[in-house]
Amino acid sequence: MHILVVDDHQLFLDGIRHLLEKLEPGTTITEANTVESALDALDQSSQFDLALIDLCMPGMDGLALLQSMNNRRIRLPVVIVSGEEELAKIKAAMDMGALGFIPKRYSSQQMRSALSQVLEGDIYLPEHLESQLDRLASRREPRTAEHNPAVKESGITRRQYEVLKLLAQGLSNKQIANTLFLTEHTVKSHVSALFVLLSANNRTACVQNAERRGLLSN
Repeated sequence: MHILVVDDHQLFLDGIRHLLEKLEPGTTITEANTVESALDALDQSSQFDLALIDLCMPGMDGLALLQSMNNRRIRLPVVIVSGEEELAKIKAAMDMGALGFIPKRYSSQQMRSALSQVLEGDIYLPEHLESQLDRLASRREPRTAEHNPAVKESGITRRQYEVLKLLAQGLSNKQIANTLFLTEHTVKSHVSALFVLLSANNRTACVQNAERRGLLSN
């Protein structure tokens, strides 16, 4: 596994390197202490499996890096790891495709657990932030089928539900990956999980079963 860590504090870089090397044997870490150096690293290699990005850095910040990655159509799972917990910035990062937010105050055990969840294809947010973001979204946006009790009872995660909606529109894995700023590998993992959860063996049956259970109704 090759992970890009973007942070301007060397002490944090040293600590996260130690933690990540324990997370999975053979992990390679590339460090960048500015957005510019992170973009240089991304330009030089397309083999990264994950990027951990701080929100607050001098000059261009983590949100600027996410925007630059989107502009360059760089498909890479990204997790924000930051000491700043400003709700608007976290929501902006998630809207730009980040798969999670991990506070720097977390213990090594909490951080490993959160990273493992993301690597398994899920979205990670601390429970208190997830509820705050949900309240923020409900004030700003109309309620959607994602708030349907049937969806919550199905065991389908937020990201899996986003994939399901695009499946229902007939999009291919590649098109879904481009729409959600994910890798095709991650999308395939979500589709496989949906097949299991919805007792389906193909995309058509998956969508039909979802419709039959009321998961795609508004």
